[in-house]
Amino acid sequence: MSDPQPFVFNAGAEVKRHAPATERNRDVIGNTLATLLPIDGLVLEIASGTGEHAVHFAKMFPALTWQPSDPDPIAIASIDAWRLDENATNVLPAMLLDASADWPIARADAIVCINMAHISPWVATVGLLHGAAQILAPSAPLYIYGPFRQHSVSLAESNAAFDASLRQQNTDWGLRYVEDLADVARDAGLTLDQIIPMPANNLSLVFRR
Repeated sequence: MSDPQPFVFNAGAEVKRHAPATERNRDVIGNTLATLLPIDGLVLEIASGTGEHAVHFAKMFPALTWQPSDPDPIAIASIDAWRLDENATNVLPAMLLDASADWPIARADAIVCINMAHISPWVATVGLLHGAAQILAPSAPLYIYGPFRQHSVSLAESNAAFDASLRQQNTDWGLRYVEDLADVARDAGLTLDQIIPMPANNLSLVFRR
């Protein structure tokens, strides 16, 4: 089953927020990233949410600099609270960034986006793919994680129910087709390099220039 309601944050001390799905998926995502990320350089995380993934991965990959971002000022405050409390010295202050708008960053050695595509308007995913194509170097990875649909694969019952629940909450939300992402990516100058099955009926999608 896909991570249930990954967009619901539980209030923590002060401004820190907690996303229950993070503890369930961070290790398997981290192990996958270990095969994809460069040894050093700057990793831009799009839609960092609470900031828990950022501080966890920063500890896993100490030679990398992590740039978290989010379009929500409440999330920005939570990210920075986690960064300071965990003394994550290789995590930069969180950046306000709307994936569907102009990006306030010129380059990155890798981009990571976890659990955004299905809980945001389609324009955000389109913006993610086009923005990544503009700032990534050739062969650098764009990593996207979450639940997706595929035309050639039957949708798991749990994902079908999750998709219906999302669309009830917001008609702009819902599980996206991998093929639709691949089409947009191709137009932007990216290639879908890998589709990696993950636990709980999720996928890791790896795009490269």
